[in-house]
Amino acid sequence: MLEGGNRTQRQKSGNPIVSVITVTRNAAECLETAIQSVLSQSFPDVEHIILDGASTDGTIEILKKYNDQIAYWKSEADGGVYDAMNKAVQYAQGKWVLFLGADDELFDGFSEMAERHLKRPDHIYYGCSLWKNLVFGCQYSGYMLAKENITHQSIFYPRSIFDSYKFLLKYKVRADYVMNMQLWADKRYRFEYVRLLISRYAAGGFSGQVIDEAFRKDRVHLVGKYLGFFVKLRYILKRYKYKRINFVEY
Repeated sequence: MLEGGNRTQRQKSGNPIVSVITVTRNAAECLETAIQSVLSQSFPDVEHIILDGASTDGTIEILKKYNDQIAYWKSEADGGVYDAMNKAVQYAQGKWVLFLGADDELFDGFSEMAERHLKRPDHIYYGCSLWKNLVFGCQYSGYMLAKENITHQSIFYPRSIFDSYKFLLKYKVRADYVMNMQLWADKRYRFEYVRLLISRYAAGGFSGQVIDEAFRKDRVHLVGKYLGFFVKLRYILKRYKYKRINFVEY
């Protein structure tokens, strides 16, 4: 195991407001861009935590290069993306947590959100993300969440939710989607949309390359359990109609 970092890296107040978490493995080609996008933010009270899955491609050298500018980093074997994310949260000292992929980058909207909108600890704030030349993000309803996930690169979670929730390792690619459904059903929290461009997320990332068979099998059940019977019924009817027209799974 290797580890390093500098906890006093950028904090103006002494305590970080936002913890940006990046988990990675063999991402030397893109990780530096993600790190620099965090460092370039005008918002000062942010910490960057990076958990690496024992990379062998030069990722460690990049982490060492930025050692004094990263709040905390560690490199060791893990059980996959969501196992690493669960571990990383334990090191987060911020009041809010955002997960940024190693091949993603933050935009100025991150700082604007942090400076102006993160006011209520019972709110889960989210904005927009750029994918290729398309902007994803809008005011979600339960039915919209049934159809598609909110991009995790645009969500600011209260740190407190991770005292009650962990990413379910059963879902190899869509565990963040399942958590968002769980949180939607949790009356202690409320999702709040803010129209800001928070990040860019990479085309062809892990979630675009691997099919989560467990999630595909459980999806309808999860929609009913967390988003409600009527959302489930509407989703089933829409999926049936889509499959009849396109002869593909919805």
